[in-house]
Amino acid sequence: MALRAGLRNKCGLSGLLSQWFSCSNHGRVCVSPFLVAQQRNNSTSPKIKVDFNQSTGVALMCMQSPPVNSLSLDFLTEFSIAVEKLEMDKTCRGLIVTSSQPKVFSAGLDIMEMYRKSPEHCGEFWKAVQEMWLKLYSSNMVTIAAINGSSPAGGCLMSLACDYRIMADNPRYTIGLNETQLGIVAPFWFKDTMMNTVGHRTTEIALELGLLYKPSDALTVGLVDQLVPEDQVLTTATQTMTKWLAIPDHARQITKSMMRKPTIDKLTSNREADIQNFVSFITKESIQKSLGMYLEMLKKRKG
Repeated sequence: MALRAGLRNKCGLSGLLSQWFSCSNHGRVCVSPFLVAQQRNNSTSPKIKVDFNQSTGVALMCMQSPPVNSLSLDFLTEFSIAVEKLEMDKTCRGLIVTSSQPKVFSAGLDIMEMYRKSPEHCGEFWKAVQEMWLKLYSSNMVTIAAINGSSPAGGCLMSLACDYRIMADNPRYTIGLNETQLGIVAPFWFKDTMMNTVGHRTTEIALELGLLYKPSDALTVGLVDQLVPEDQVLTTATQTMTKWLAIPDHARQITKSMMRKPTIDKLTSNREADIQNFVSFITKESIQKSLGMYLEMLKKRKG
């Protein structure tokens, strides 16, 4: 992956972050509209593009895995490696995460990573999901999410893992952890990340009802920090980064660690149990049957 000098506005800023698996409900399939079977046509192409401006110390990470930046094992691995490389470069002090796909930040977990795969593969996949969150949530860099589209579930998690969230002020977009609408439960580290951001009571209501907030409501509860016109999301993120980088790194990093370390430690000490819980759920025949029915539905739509 090439780190190219110059922070360029080449990415179409978009946000849509995603949902988990499907479930069976009285014989019917109930599936998230954001679950996507990722196209494999360009599997050898880089899924992440990083532009690093050495003069400012800021990197722009563009997710570019058509059609919708679904979170496949390859995508998650490449994402984590990209963050780690930037982390190792001490001249890189800030990271802005965005998307090059029109109106899509990420459409969520790749269904093909979970359908008819071995328990070992499912475990490897979920470990990569954990790793993405750990790399982002514990980063020493200033991290800003530039969100200009809907950001449910996994997308919301990715945004929450950043230090600051800027969202396009468009009432068509939504953001939130809406797992319960599908009859599933957000893992404890999803819950803790949201609770650290918006508080216990707001998180309790949001998770139990599977709420998706419009931008104005997300700003009210503190799920996002700032709303701007869609064409100003990246410019605002760049300007905001300057303010954050004015703070001495060591003071900001130590403060960030104090705030986030208990949540990070909770997952790192329970990673294997969390993986096993996921594998146990996703490999159930009822869940696999629902995933298969969803894939058939996708084929019919394409046909």
